[in-house]
Amino acid sequence: MPAFDDGIAETTIPAGKMVETDVLIVGSGPAGGAAALSLATLGVPNIMITKYRWTANTPRAHITNQRAMEIFRDLGVEDQVLADATPHELVGDTVFCTSIAGEEIGRIKTWGTHPAREADYQLASPCLICDIPQTYLEPILVKNATARGTQTRFSTEYLSHEQDDAGVTTTVRDRLTGAAYAIRSKYLIGADGARSLVAEHIGLPYEGQMDIAGSMNITFRADISAKVATRPSVLYWVIQPGSNVGGIGAGLVRMIRPWNEWLIVWGYDISQPPPTVDADKATEIVRNLLGMPDLEVEITGTSLWGNNEMYATHLQRRRVFAAGDAVHRHPPSNGLGSNTSVQDSYNLAWKLAAVLRDQAGPGLLETYSQERAPVARLDHQRLARQGFGARGIAALKCPHGAAQEASRPLPAPARLVGGHAEY
Repeated sequence: MPAFDDGIAETTIPAGKMVETDVLIVGSGPAGGAAALSLATLGVPNIMITKYRWTANTPRAHITNQRAMEIFRDLGVEDQVLADATPHELVGDTVFCTSIAGEEIGRIKTWGTHPAREADYQLASPCLICDIPQTYLEPILVKNATARGTQTRFSTEYLSHEQDDAGVTTTVRDRLTGAAYAIRSKYLIGADGARSLVAEHIGLPYEGQMDIAGSMNITFRADISAKVATRPSVLYWVIQPGSNVGGIGAGLVRMIRPWNEWLIVWGYDISQPPPTVDADKATEIVRNLLGMPDLEVEITGTSLWGNNEMYATHLQRRRVFAAGDAVHRHPPSNGLGSNTSVQDSYNLAWKLAAVLRDQAGPGLLETYSQERAPVARLDHQRLARQGFGARGIAALKCPHGAAQEASRPLPAPARLVGGHAEY
């Protein structure tokens, strides 16, 4: 009787008790997913683990810049990203208002949508900025990485590691069974977020501060197309001084999907006890910021989080590397976090592939910190120099000049890799 063969290769059972691979990646966010996809595309065996059951459950990062889109183009997933993204032409203006239904104070053409600047963006790259929430981006990266060879392990938690001259032995825990086991890899990438255990365990040096401001997220569904579809924007800054909703008088209404899925980010004084945000309070905040007291609202989630401004000045120890939020923790303004994370992983992946193939010596890997740590530092300096509050005030005083500044041309790239500019 002929053996059944459906064309799908079975996973090879290890000869011993130790799981082995070339690269182990901890974390499946933008940095981890991009690292796995880049390595798998280059034919490097890798395992990606995450302690969570699935990918991101909140929209988090969203503005995806030209450099990140160029990487997705190179990795063959640009079309998938664009299919799930709000396109460039709908990204629209950044709006300042007293509420969505209330008085509009001003607006700035942003992300290359100003008529005086859009040609520069189109001439600079075949890829344009788009808006894809992290809940949509992460599955694209994880799916394609896994399809190309990544062994993806959900509900698998990093515990510790030991490295030697030949590789890294990492202890992980299966969160379904509670059983711990070891994975032996030649290299380890910690892409495990802003409170990275991997980065902590290798003692990376940091500058900056965690939890400098408090924010609450409220995700909700409500059809407000009548107020926004004819003047599209993905960001509405709502100024309500003295508004009695436990905040500090200013908040952000962000479009997730046009025009019925939304996210509110409301600041609160982190030096005070955090506000209680139940369904009734969340609904009150939504209606206040939208200026629609009778609006039917479906609250889909609430959370509290801290704004961070911290970056590592060195990103690796021997065979262990850190990437993404593990080494640079940005405030959400300016959309630098996930973009820089993707670019970190793209930079590191081709270098690991070259060393593993004996096409380069291990000294090449030192250039990862040399090239990427300054980018994190420059990102933070840019935020300090061009804080969103200052730019917003300038925009209201001089809207045309501010609009042009907000759509300023891309800076010169830090380096070119494979025809791509990296920042």
